[in-house]
Parts: sequence; C-alpha cells; structure tokens
Amino acid sequence: MADKLAHEAELPPTASSSKKPESNQSVDIGYYLNEGLEGTERQQYHDVPSFARAIKSQADHLRAGNLIVGQYAVFSSVTSEELTKLEQNRDTNRKSLRFLYLNDVETLIVKITPSKPYELSTSDLVQMVHEKAIAMGLVRQLLDLRGATFQGVRSKKEGDSALIPRTLSLATDWPTVIFECGLSESLKRLRADASWWLENSRGAVKIVLLICVSPQQRKIHLEQWETRNILNPQPSRTDNSPLVTRRRKVHEIDITAPIVTGSALSPPVVDGAPLTLDFEKVMLRQPGNGEGNVVLTAQDLADYATIVWRSAQ
Repeated sequence: MADKLAHEAELPPTASSSKKPESNQSVDIGYYLNEGLEGTERQQYHDVPSFARAIKSQADHLRAGNLIVGQYAVFSSVTSEELTKLEQNRDTNRKSLRFLYLNDVETLIVKITPSKPYELSTSDLVQMVHEKAIAMGLVRQLLDLRGATFQGVRSKKEGDSALIPRTLSLATDWPTVIFECGLSESLKRLRADASWWLENSRGAVKIVLLICVSPQQRKIHLEQWETRNILNPQPSRTDNSPLVTRRRKVHEIDITAPIVTGSALSPPVVDGAPLTLDFEKVMLRQPGNGEGNVVLTAQDLADYATIVWRSAQ
C-alpha cells in the first residue's frame, strides 16, 4: 500500500492569507519556469499560426498514444499583447488548453489535455462534489468557474476547474478549491501547479486536487494539497515567528481500473479512501444544520473511475 501520510513539500514558507497577492511579493520564478519541465523544448514564439501548428502537432501525438512528447509546451518571447491574441485564439479554437504566463520572462507554459478521459476525470469529480453539496442543501451555493484566469504575482494561470462559494465575488475573489489534471508522467509539474495556487493566492485557495491519469496502467492517482501551519523549524532574528505556513500533500488516493476475470468484471480497487474536503475550507463558514464535510467514499471513487475508463473505450 502506498504511504498515505502527509509530507512537507520541499518549498519555502508561504505568506499569510490574503485575497490578492501584493505586487512586491517575492516568488521563485525559476521554480515555476522549470519544475517538472525537464526535457521540454523551449520554443521561440513567432505568431499565432505557428503556435497553433505546434500545439496541434503535439496534441495529435498525445491522442495517438505517443505520451513521450509530454503534455506541456513552453514558448518564450511572448509579450502581453501577443498573449491576448493567443487567449482569443484559444477561446475560439482550443478551449481545453490551460495557460500559465510568467510576466518577467515573457514565457507562456501551455498544458494540453490529451483526450476525453482526462477531461472527464476532472468534470466528473467536480460533478460528484456538486452532488454531495446539493445533498446537504447547498443548491447553487458552490459555483464552477472552470478554466477562469487568475492573476498572481507577476504571473497568471488557469486551472482545469475552480470552485468558489456563491457568497464571494466572482470578479475579484479567489476560488477555494482548484482541480488540476494531467498524465501520470506530469505529476511533478502538477505539484508545481498546486504550489502556484497556494502561494499566489496567499492562502485564499484552500484545497488543490491533483488528478493523474494513466491509460496504460488504467490507474487514477489523486493528491490533495493544502497549506498548514507548523512549528518554525529554523527561527531566526528576521523570522522568530513560532509558526510558519507550508504547502503540504495531506492525502493521496490510488484507483486501479477493474480487471476482467472470465466473464465477470471486478470493481475498481480504491486505496486511500475516503476523499474528504473540509466544509469550512470549501465554503468559508461553519457548517449549519445538515451540513458537513464533502466526503467521497470508496464506492463513490470506484464509480468515478468506472465512468472515466468507459470514456476511453
């Protein structure tokens, strides 16, 4: 059985919670530029047509099962004006693309969704969370912003899905739950994505769920990342606070697809259930009568995996 204990991410402490990042906040741009992108070609950006051709070629390889090309593409020399053109083109022609733009180095990192199982692995998990919320009376109280763009510290990013309580401003507030999906080979990069949300929102994003899909192994790996206050391991003159905030993986779950034995189909094997989303972190308030944590049981997750793999047939 995989180790399900939470462990500390190898990253520096984050700042305290705030709605918007301050313009002078320090972030490690090099980390977001390189982590999990080892071996990914850095392409020089020229124009929208050449960008579209490069993305189409890589997407075609992924759909054909050639996963070695990876699902990320990196383009340098992308000005803010060119980024606006790319966003307009993406919104018209390739809505499943997700962008991370780093202002200082004028670099665009593109995540390509390979095929339907990857899209469904996010949308169906979001739907299950909605169903749990509705079951406790929260009808249309948790909204899905999908791939909306959020401005961070000298960077901006889109997730695969984003949930926000209806009580918050859809124009200015951060979501409380983010979903990021990718290939199992992209896990290292997805963890960097989780760090971006938790760091740049300065604690406003409470939960990041990573979804890694492996069609060959017919396996789904889920990771839940949050910020936690822990004892300061190295107090100093400049930082003698008793507590520091760390980004941590607090839970992980593995779901293995059903195996055919004779004429029977065994159920998926779920290791690490349940998946629990703290009510206060999701809704930013105390639970009322009949309300509580969002809990996805082993059966819920088995049903979820069955639907995802069915889309691959």
